[in-house]
Formats: sequence, C-alpha cells, structure tokens
Amino acid sequence: MAPWSSSVADGSWDRGVVAGTGVVGAVVFGKPERHIVVLAHERAFLPVNSRRPAPELAPVLPAVRDALRAGDERAAADLVEKRLRNLDWDPDELIWTDPLAPLAQLCWSPAVISYRDYRRIIRTDDLGTAISWVGDGGSMGLRVDATHGDDHLDLELWADKPLSGLLTLEPVRDHRASAATVETIDYSQAVDTAISVTAVAMTADIIAGAPDHPDALTAQVAVSAPRELHVEGGGWRVELAAGEPLSLRIRISTDAPGPDVIHRESRDSLSSSRLTLSDASARDHVEAIWRAARSGDPAAESEAIQIAYAAGRRNIIASTGALPPTLQGVWQGTWAPAWSADYTMNGNLQLGALAGALWTGSPTLLRSMFQMVLQFTEDYRANARAIFDAPGLMLPARQSTHGHANHFIRDYPHQFWIGHGNWLIRMAADYILVTGDRSILDEWLWDYTVEILRFGLAVVEAGGGHLSPSYSPENTPAGRENPLAVDATADVAALRDALRMGSWLARLKGEAELRATWEAARADLPRYRVTEDGALAEWPPGWGEHLEHRHVSQLHGLWYEVDEAFSDPVLHEAALETVRAKIAWRAEAPHGPPGHMEMAFGLSSLGLAAAALGDAESAYQCVLWLARDHFTNALVSTHDAGAIFNLDASGALPAVVASMLLGSTRSTVRLLPALPRRWKSGSVTGLTGRGGLVVHGLAWSPGGLTCDLELLDDASWLRDEPTRVILPRPGRVRSDGPVSQADPISVAIASATGRFAFSFDYTTT
Repeated sequence: MAPWSSSVADGSWDRGVVAGTGVVGAVVFGKPERHIVVLAHERAFLPVNSRRPAPELAPVLPAVRDALRAGDERAAADLVEKRLRNLDWDPDELIWTDPLAPLAQLCWSPAVISYRDYRRIIRTDDLGTAISWVGDGGSMGLRVDATHGDDHLDLELWADKPLSGLLTLEPVRDHRASAATVETIDYSQAVDTAISVTAVAMTADIIAGAPDHPDALTAQVAVSAPRELHVEGGGWRVELAAGEPLSLRIRISTDAPGPDVIHRESRDSLSSSRLTLSDASARDHVEAIWRAARSGDPAAESEAIQIAYAAGRRNIIASTGALPPTLQGVWQGTWAPAWSADYTMNGNLQLGALAGALWTGSPTLLRSMFQMVLQFTEDYRANARAIFDAPGLMLPARQSTHGHANHFIRDYPHQFWIGHGNWLIRMAADYILVTGDRSILDEWLWDYTVEILRFGLAVVEAGGGHLSPSYSPENTPAGRENPLAVDATADVAALRDALRMGSWLARLKGEAELRATWEAARADLPRYRVTEDGALAEWPPGWGEHLEHRHVSQLHGLWYEVDEAFSDPVLHEAALETVRAKIAWRAEAPHGPPGHMEMAFGLSSLGLAAAALGDAESAYQCVLWLARDHFTNALVSTHDAGAIFNLDASGALPAVVASMLLGSTRSTVRLLPALPRRWKSGSVTGLTGRGGLVVHGLAWSPGGLTCDLELLDDASWLRDEPTRVILPRPGRVRSDGPVSQADPISVAIASATGRFAFSFDYTTT
C-alpha cells in the first residue's frame, strides 16, 4: 500500500499533498468541508522585479584587489559601494528575481457534517495524489491524476453515496510569507484575475506584471466538465450519484517565453530506483513512522529513509518539465514566496533538486537545467564585461526570467561569485559520462566550456594568479565585516574541477592546444590548505574560519569525481575533520532556526563529501536528518527542519544514498563505498553511474552481495579499458560470462557492453 497521512492541512497550503506533470502542478490542502487545489505553471514567473543589467564594477576592481591583498575587506566593500552609488544603484536594495506565481485555485465544498478515517494517499509510484474520508454514512474523496509532460491535470470527485457540493474557481487568496525567517514580498497587487463560468467550463484569466514593467504575464486556467453542470454562487453545484465519479480536466497555459522540449519520464521510471532496507518496519502510516523514527526506533528510521527516497524522486520528476524544479518545484500557494521560489544556483539546484537525477535513473532530467541556463547567453557575456572587464561567460547566482548578475547587497556579494559556470561544465560532462550521449557537446557545451573557462582564467590573470575578489556562498570569515576575500576554496575547487572536465572535453574535440593550456592553468591554481585546527580551510591565511554556518562550500572538490589532491592523507583527514565538525555543530541544535538545522542542501554537501571520503556513519547521519526532519507528513520536503516548503531535500536525499551505495568513474565501479553499520542487509535498484553504467540490482548481506549491472552500448565509446568493479572487502566471485576475479577485492568485466550478474561471497568478517 502507498504511504498515507492522517493529518489535516486546514488552511496550510505548504503542508498540502502535491501532484505535478513537470509543466503544471497542484497542491491540495484543506479539510473535508472545503478542500483547495492551488494551481501553478512552470513558466509563470511574475514580471515584477528589475531586470537591470549587472553594474559596471570593473573600473574599481584594481583598487578592490589592492584592498583585499592588504587584508582590508571593509575598504574593498566600501569601494564597491561607492561605485554603485555613482552608478545610481542603491547598494542597500536587494533586487529579487521574478517569483514563481500561483495562478488560481479550485475549491470543493461538499455537504459534510462529520467525518472520520481521513487519509491523504501519497502515491510514490505515480505523479498524482488522492484524499479520502468516511463521512455521513459513506466514503468519499477526490483525486488528482498527472502524467509527466502534460499541460493539464485531471480532478476526480467521488462518493459511494449521493453527495452534493459546490465547486468554484477562484483567485489565490494566500498572501502570507511561507517562511518566518525570510524577508518576503507580497506580489498580489501586481495580479488581476477574471473568472468566468458556464455550464461546461470555468475559466480564470490572469494578467500580471508591475505597472512600469515592459513585459506582462498572461495565463489561463480552464476547467472543463464532461456534461452540463448547474451554475451556482460563481461556480458549479455538483450532484454526485453513488459510485459515479465526476472527472474534470484542468488545463493550464501561459504565454511566458521559455523552452518547450520536455524529456518525458514514464511511470516505470518512478519505480526503477527503489531502496529496500531489511530492518525497515512494515508500517505505511506516515505520522506513526516518523514519530517512531524521531524517538530513535531503528526500524522506523529505515522505513522513513526508504519512503523519503521514493517520495523525493517522485517529487523531482513531478516538478521537472521543460524547466527544472524551482526552489518550490512546480508548486506555489502564496503571493509572498520565500526567496522568490526561483533557481538559486549557488547550490540549491545542483546539490538539492537535481542532485540525484544522474545517479538514480533519471539522467535526462538534467537537460531541463541546460535548457533553463541556455536562454540567457548574452546576459552572461554582459555580466563578465561589466563586473570583471573579462571575456567569456559569467553565470549568476540566481535566475528565473533573465541572467543578469543583479541580485546582491553588501553582506551577500553574489555579483562576484563565479562558481555557477564551472559547476555547469561538471554537470554537463557527467551527463555525457552517465548516458554516453555526447550530442550536447557539439550543440552547446563546447562553446560554453571555452567561454566559461576563458572568463575564469581572465579573472585569475587579472588577480595576479589569484581569484580576487572571491566569495564563499553565503558565509563570512570569522572576525570580518564582509564576505569579500581572495581565493575562497569554493571558487578555487570549482574552477579546478571545470578545468579538469574541460581538458577531457578538449580531448574529445581534438583540441590539444586548449587541453594543454587548461591542464597547465589547473596546476598553477592556489592549493587547498589545512587550518590550524586540522580542518579544510574555507579561505586563505588571514581570513579566519567560520564553522558555524549552513553552507560548506569548501568541500566542492569531493562532490563529484574526487579531486586527486585529496589522495594526500593530510588533506583527506582535513576534509573528514570538516565534515565531522560541521555535523557536530548541527547536532548541537538539530532543529530549524534559531537551531542549526537550516538549509537541506547543506546536509547534501556534507553527506556527499562523507561518502566520497568513506565515512559511512557521517553520511548516514545526513541521510537520517534529511528524511526524519526535512519531510512533512505530506512527504514534501522543507528547506529547514520542519519549515519552508522547498524541494532541496527531495533531490538531496536520493543523491546521498546513491553515493553511499555506488561510486563510479569511466573505468571503475565501487560498490557500497560508504555502507553504514546499521544497513546490514538491503537492496537497491536502478542506480546509474559514469561509464554508461546501470545497476539494475544490488543486494547485500553480512555474507556477501549480488549485483546485476549493465554497460550501455550507447556509452561503449567511453570505455577504453575493461571495467573494474571494486568490492567493500575481500571475497570470492561466482559468475558466468566475462566477469572474473581480478584480485581479492575486485572483479573485472572484459566485455565493453552488455548486462552481467555476479555474486561475491566475503571471506573475511
């Protein structure tokens, strides 16, 4: 049976259950007397905020660099602020991205006097949702059905006894901030909604935009009935006969520009990757499971992790269409969203929503991110020229309807953060490594790689071999007035990784000269550093470490293919110290602000690094916190423990679990690299990895493991040597076919393609 929740989300849209096609989404909340279905579209961003291009800060950068070289970040920030004021730019005003908007809401008010056995069914094997209850002598309920890629949803109202109710289409009513700890803006005054009703159709026409904005958003929500219904009270009087449901089509459209190509996921892809832990409880009541998990019940902890893994994957697929999930996916219930419900590119999308797509069987979802980014190429060139007087592409820290780097204030100097473009190169290269599909290389990736690295190396050259100014989102060095610094480890690590992947792409393109240039530039970048406390430094000497922060961006070199610098035992141990110290800090107050359990993708950062370092227990702690504390009873995730509707944990938890169970390069597969002690037996299906790898099944127990894997034919060009499968500990292989024992702890697969199964019996405890 699917997991179900007994809680009633009366008046709380952000505790509702969700359905989505990737293109359109619905949040369902309320109680039997009145349920609300609030509707949104992936391209419905309100044109209400400035699209002013990035400011021309380049003229003051030499002086800024001099100040930072002298260790005076206050003087550097003052120079930037003075320049902004001379440009008639208010440095105290944070320009937000255009926010994702709700469009309209359907309200179903049946004649219910009393009810019991209220259930919200959270279907992890499809993209819809359902609610049922027993009231007035019979069962009744509603369901929303969704198919990936469609521009419509289907709403079914049903009862097993005659039932009368009023169904209305209304403007969205909620103006409340969805986050008490975040400054939000009520955008409702920029929206006009006109409702029309006939016997067979209800329509909401929406026009939105700031009065002085050059663009306007027009959208429509159209609800069609299969037969004529009685018009009453601005809606329909619905008379349900016993056992005869009413099915309605809800079509949502907008004229907002944006990509249209959707890489559809089938229903099978939802169940293609499943996690099963042998000690998991057999319960399916969400509240009971989570209550037991929070009390420390190991079986309930395993069940919560299993369910969150499935629900997280489902949430991400349901909110990925032609565009990737925003901070709130494809769902919205308020005119005052947290952080504009935009694409936050300093970690939320990469380490949150899309973190698990490549590794849990849905790699094509990553193309939505590429499509979103590729819309604004000229904005990125303008950013590079204006801010750094550099050639190439500088991608911003936040975006929705444009690519201008105009979202910053003194305390959050996002205009100087250069990690987004470097991160894009890594994720696109990994897409090729996982799928074998190199079409994107010629379509756009090569040109982007050249321009992104041209920009990054121009910044290094202008800084005399250093990245300056540099920024570690969104942290400030201890004892400093401002975050501006030199050679923040996050920036250096991201550029090192981009140059590494750029060199590989250059080899594919036959660009030997560029490859040599990039390899030499990578060797000349500043080195990682260890602090006096033995941790991995976030900044260079002179900038004090600030552990007590939700981000841990200095671990960037461990999130993908581990930077070879960490083969140095000193650096390896320093990274472990950072992971463990940050986990200990979070454990001091494991709840949302004012506690330390803020920002789910911070746990993703720690968990991925822990798995890469082989620290299974730290990785497990991150997974447990993500599942137990960052999912609501409706199995939608939150930004902080227990607060703020947000998709980060939905993508992060599957990613960390996958990294604990499978590691990969083009020629090696590492099974169970960070298996925690408490997962003595279990199985997983549908993991994917570099080298065109699909793990159809992996099961383990104290005595050994079995593995069913495939090397995709489409990716055979990636594999120029036999694939080596590395096991957790010594043992003996049992297999037919091209799988043979290479040494006591690994097997070799001689064939370049095909599906292979083998067993491995441990010979040591």
